[in-house]
Amino acid sequence: MVHLEMTGVQVGTNILTISDLPNELLIYIFSMIDFESLLAVAKVCMRWQQLCLTPCVWDNTKLIVCMKNYVSIRESIVPFVAKYLKNVKLQYFKLYSQVRASLISYCPNLTHLEISISQVDSCIFDDLGHWPNLKFLSFRNSLIVQNTENANGNFVYHLPFEKLKNLETLVLSNFALTPSSLYSMLQCPNLVSINMEKMKNIPSDFLESLLVRKQTTLRALHIYGDTLNDDIMCYISTCKVLQVLHIMTCKTLFDSSLLHLYKLKNLHSLKLRHGYFSTSALLAYFSNNKFQHLTYLSLSRCLHVTMQVAKAIKTSAPNLKELSFYLCPFIIGPDFNRPELEKMFDIQLLLD
Repeated sequence: MVHLEMTGVQVGTNILTISDLPNELLIYIFSMIDFESLLAVAKVCMRWQQLCLTPCVWDNTKLIVCMKNYVSIRESIVPFVAKYLKNVKLQYFKLYSQVRASLISYCPNLTHLEISISQVDSCIFDDLGHWPNLKFLSFRNSLIVQNTENANGNFVYHLPFEKLKNLETLVLSNFALTPSSLYSMLQCPNLVSINMEKMKNIPSDFLESLLVRKQTTLRALHIYGDTLNDDIMCYISTCKVLQVLHIMTCKTLFDSSLLHLYKLKNLHSLKLRHGYFSTSALLAYFSNNKFQHLTYLSLSRCLHVTMQVAKAIKTSAPNLKELSFYLCPFIIGPDFNRPELEKMFDIQLLLD
């Protein structure tokens, strides 16, 4: 919790306190503090309470619901600030049914809903229609169950994308979507960041349709990669404003696929995991391109990365801050010089 010091400061003959600050400055300060601190600040005086209930204060304030605090949130906190609340995160949570009614009834203005490392009932998908203003929706590392007695997670679900016209960022987890749900994703005109890293067997024709539709707007794509091929990589290469490309497995991609990536000049983050690209293709890719914006690169589990490839990366990506060669065979070879590599990259380096 943030502590706001109220001790006075003497200026000449006057003593100033934080309460002497103008409303605009206090509102700015309140917008920077966390949820619990904001509730505490609202109890200081009537003026501060009114300022805390200024809508813009809640733009970046996140309510985190976990197993320890859900009762108090359901019974007291949510009714007090609900109409201002825009950002909710369920974390380490298993009792969605206990807060469901409160969220639906009191929180119509949600723009961010994040479900992280939780187990929630599949009714969450039906409930999404109550929040048409959602811009950010995430099911990261979470389990969706049909009911509280059945938790195997092996289900196919329908997300009502047709009701989420304002969605900008989507993070899906370890479950499948119905074909109709997948194609309804195309109805989200503002969707620019898509994370399907843990979804397998995504139809190639859907990917082609998605990439054609998002050609001028897509900024981030995280994908498993089991159905990728050269044709789809060609479509990806036409997404000129793409800044993040993470492919969790590149087993179905070969040297020709790297040629398509030459066209992506604005990449900030690139993951080509578990790939069979040859050493010569990797050398050509990193030697013949300049990655001025690249700050994160992962070639984990790529079979043919060598020290020569590492040196090419060092030259072509001068602003790199994180690099992963996790489980690349060359790092366990008898002639591998770990100190040389660590000295070459004075950055966060993941090797094993």
